Amino acid sequence: MLTPTPAWGPGRGLFHPSGRWWRPAALVAAVAGATLLVSACGGGGAVGNLEGVASATVRIEVDGTIVEPDAGVSTNAGSGSGFFISPDGLAVTNNHVVVGAGRIEVFVGNDPVAYRASVVGVSECNDLALIDVDVDGDVPYLEWFTGDITVGLDVYTAGFPLGDPEFTLSRGVVSKAQAGDPILTTVADVDRAIEHDANIQAGNSGGPLVDTSGRVVGVNYAGTGDYYGVTEQFFAVAADAAEPVVERLRDGDDESLGLNTLVFADTSGPVGITGLWVAGVTPGSPAAKAGIEPGDVVTTMNGIELGVDPFDEDPDLVGRFYAAYCDVIRSAESRPIAVEVVRTPTGEVLSGEINGDAPLAGTGIVGTVEGLTDVPAGEAAYSTYTDLTDATGTITVAVPSEWGDVNLGPATGNLPFIEAAPNLVDFNETFTTPGMAFFALPAGTPNAEIITELSAPVASRCNDAGTEPYEDGVFTGEVQVWDSCADRDIAYVIVVTTAPSRPEYSFATIVQVVDQRDLDALERILESFNFA
Repeated sequence: MLTPTPAWGPGRGLFHPSGRWWRPAALVAAVAGATLLVSACGGGGAVGNLEGVASATVRIEVDGTIVEPDAGVSTNAGSGSGFFISPDGLAVTNNHVVVGAGRIEVFVGNDPVAYRASVVGVSECNDLALIDVDVDGDVPYLEWFTGDITVGLDVYTAGFPLGDPEFTLSRGVVSKAQAGDPILTTVADVDRAIEHDANIQAGNSGGPLVDTSGRVVGVNYAGTGDYYGVTEQFFAVAADAAEPVVERLRDGDDESLGLNTLVFADTSGPVGITGLWVAGVTPGSPAAKAGIEPGDVVTTMNGIELGVDPFDEDPDLVGRFYAAYCDVIRSAESRPIAVEVVRTPTGEVLSGEINGDAPLAGTGIVGTVEGLTDVPAGEAAYSTYTDLTDATGTITVAVPSEWGDVNLGPATGNLPFIEAAPNLVDFNETFTTPGMAFFALPAGTPNAEIITELSAPVASRCNDAGTEPYEDGVFTGEVQVWDSCADRDIAYVIVVTTAPSRPEYSFATIVQVVDQRDLDALERILESFNFA
């Protein structure tokens, strides 16, 4: 069973100013408000000064059911901010504020009347959404800033932080006109982000960042929290990047699969899972049609790994979270996207297609081959395990301490090699003795060819029980199971994998399973085999 652990936690790292620390989940994000439907310029026209911004800024409240990594299924009412961009009630907010919401209500000022709203279109990668508010008559609206966004430009954050219905305006300046902070890539993949110091808090998500004339310089969407241990900074989608996306949203979704996701890393056990945690799925969306559910972790799309540790020191790896996800969406357009997910808490691995004809179907259990073969109950389970490292100091694995006959290589060509069994001669020459071998091979040979070669000694004496995909968060590949070896309930398991962080090698693991305790040992071996 997987115990989910978010890659970003309270007090550690980036947050969306959306209702809770670190969670970009739609329903915990939040909402906006405005004070009156009458602007400083009078009636439902374009706002032309800072005083009129309040009348065009809205408070958005959403209800819905989400699945959070550390809290399970919950029903939440979240709140955020937004702003009108046209007199007919179209408003801009963040994607993470509204995606997956079961109900959206918009409040204008202190008026207790809730206006119903519906989603017109969303862009996950740019974290923008366009909603249609069912208002009576024309409303005041904000216009986009059209000048050069330069460092030092006076700006103001407008919105309703912390769900407070009282409109708030905070002053600051643009500190970076083109923010390239690697942390931002764990939130979205916007075309251009602005860094500023006009304070935003949970509840400011989707609200406008305006200049002294009330024009929208950007759409607020994130802050650094205390990740750096210094004064936090705040981020907005720049107007010149947001406006063309919003225009496309008038025709429906743009760069969206209907997912409400957040960066995720399960580091609670020996099998690590990283990727994008699905907090919510929009009904009827491509993701929903493919069978993706809240609580899934998307690990790969079109073979591109999403699961890179966000705390890796290499900033290029940090950026692969949303950058890779959005690159796939943008490249695929409406074509099918192959996807792999892990379904927590069962650990089931599923694969299928989004926008295709292959809905998600189970392909195994993450980091395990248990259930692929039946073996006798045997003796009591092995009580202790020993960690082994090969003679080159490259690979390591844990084996039962009873498997005391050990060969640490190196093999021919100085390749890493580990072999262990109660008796290595019997392990290599008979089907009566359990044991294992773990070794590295030069990269370049397809997994299927390696499996065929390693199967040659046993293929004529065992039953081919099939091949299944293998995925443990570090290594990916295939598992070949041979059973009924020598007409007995004995299994011979071959696992051939690769790892993106060690592209020079392919890795092979062979385990001979004589009884149930050896199957348990196989699980431990697959959990532990790694780089030294």
